[in-house]
Amino acid sequence: MIEVEVKLPIHRRRTIEKGLLALGFKPGFLIRESDLYFNGGGHDFMRSDEALRIRESENLSTASSSAFLTYKGPKLDAVSSTRKELETKLENADAGRQILSALGYQSLAPVEKLRQYYHREDMTACVDQVEHLGSFLELEILVEDESQREHALKKIEALLLDLDCRMEDTTRYSYLFMLQHHPTC
Repeated sequence: MIEVEVKLPIHRRRTIEKGLLALGFKPGFLIRESDLYFNGGGHDFMRSDEALRIRESENLSTASSSAFLTYKGPKLDAVSSTRKELETKLENADAGRQILSALGYQSLAPVEKLRQYYHREDMTACVDQVEHLGSFLELEILVEDESQREHALKKIEALLLDLDCRMEDTTRYSYLFMLQHHPTC
């Protein structure tokens, strides 16, 4: 699966959320997410622009919890955060952390966020409040293969314009990178 994604910092969170609703997005779950990234084990994910993480999610709407192991490949273009993504559910996040540690991976600082999901057709919008960074909007469409990437990116760009934003407002930096390089944000 390929995740076609853009992310941008937002300063008008309520305006963005009202805009999403006006454009036909339906609110989804409110989720507290804790992402623990890993590096090492003979593979420098930071240097290769990849990611390996365990995400623990607490659904504040349903009071349920889940955990996932995710690999994200390097970015596939120069304008978005589009990547190949592989993910599997973990029955036990602590066991997953211990396995990765036993294989030589070191955990990095966690990324903590409160995420409100919105959905419309094949597009997901996430309005994130990231600890120590502020508010962000992520827009994503999952596609089966590379041939669908450009079309999905154009749909996302059109939505940005409808929200009075532009591709130039987006960032390709991950939350982890931003926290590591701008810890006082």
